[in-house]
Amino acid sequence: MTKAILFCTILSGLFFTGLLSAQIPVTGYNHVALAVSDIDASARFYREVIGLEPIEVPEHLKAIRAWFRIAPGQELHLLAGRSLPVANNDPNGAHFSLTILDADPVEAYLKSKGLPYLRQQRFDGAWQIYITDPDGYVIELNEPKVAWRYLLDGADLTGWDTYLGPQFPPAGEDRTGMEPIGLNKDPKQVFSMVTEDGQKALHITGEQFGGISTTDVFENYHLQLQFKWGKRKWHPRENSKMDSGVLYHAVGEHGQDWGYWMQSQEFQIQEGDCGEYWGLVGAGFDIRAKKQGEKDWVYDPGGELTTFSEKSAAGRHCMKPGNPEKPAGEWNTIDLYCVGDTAVHVVNGQVVMVLLHSRRPGASGGSEPLTKGKIQLQSEGAEVYYRNIRILPIDRIPAAILGEKK
Repeated sequence: MTKAILFCTILSGLFFTGLLSAQIPVTGYNHVALAVSDIDASARFYREVIGLEPIEVPEHLKAIRAWFRIAPGQELHLLAGRSLPVANNDPNGAHFSLTILDADPVEAYLKSKGLPYLRQQRFDGAWQIYITDPDGYVIELNEPKVAWRYLLDGADLTGWDTYLGPQFPPAGEDRTGMEPIGLNKDPKQVFSMVTEDGQKALHITGEQFGGISTTDVFENYHLQLQFKWGKRKWHPRENSKMDSGVLYHAVGEHGQDWGYWMQSQEFQIQEGDCGEYWGLVGAGFDIRAKKQGEKDWVYDPGGELTTFSEKSAAGRHCMKPGNPEKPAGEWNTIDLYCVGDTAVHVVNGQVVMVLLHSRRPGASGGSEPLTKGKIQLQSEGAEVYYRNIRILPIDRIPAAILGEKK
């Protein structure tokens, strides 16, 4: 039998065997190995740019190998010694893909570092960002299509309740004897849907204090929205910072806090202070923080775990370090992660606070967990726009968001 006939016989045998039953039962993906020309440069790229966790390499291999963990049981191995250039570095050709949580902050990071990339949306809605490593290998960073639920459909305020508290007098803040305007009564159209920058957005004039809240209750979710400031401010905050807020785990009656808002945890939306924490009507969190000055506390991942609530020694307000907010008139992206009694505040892709042990006063003394409720957006004397308000059920907060190793 000639070699050609023998080869064809083997191939046909493999083909028909494959039709009958699988002979190689694959149980999972283990690793991909890439030959690289500069092991140190490539290792630094995958460690510092991609953010993969290094795996210890045996001592006798350290000069020629670098290993990284992608996910449990999934690794990337770099092999030193490549002498020829990568022949196919077209995004439409050979590449490998890594899953990412959100394409927007990844794109912002690549822009800030001046790294070239290509972003596109796949036919099924997934976002793809293509980059290359130091050797020219193409990497796809893939944000899978997820089942976001948009809380405002762009047409009207269906699914939301409005509440306006008592009006302020022309001078001062004494509202003694003033009745609240009430639930779903909005004669001055403090809350409305408008078109802003070519998209539908919720417009809050801020002229009267109150809030707009979801009719549904949410638990274990990732909330994302965008906001930008308008230009108008109103009495009694006409000389103050622009102010609003995202209240979450909002429960009970309207108007419990200062006559305007529900018992809740607050993701502060205020000029220069976005992402800070306030506890409303006894709601509290434990937050790692350090004292600043006489009475202020600032979030610090290495700080002491401190209780923040209305009656705690530290008070109900925790500040955040830095200021990732964009200039007035630009849209900011807010991400709020809530799972169990833990929450994380993120402003424009930057984690500004991790909050633990959400709770409120218990009916019979002590405290009880506060892990679900409505979402309420504040009207607090300043004009503000909100858009792309969407929510995604989750069962865990991503390790990268919490600052944990994979």
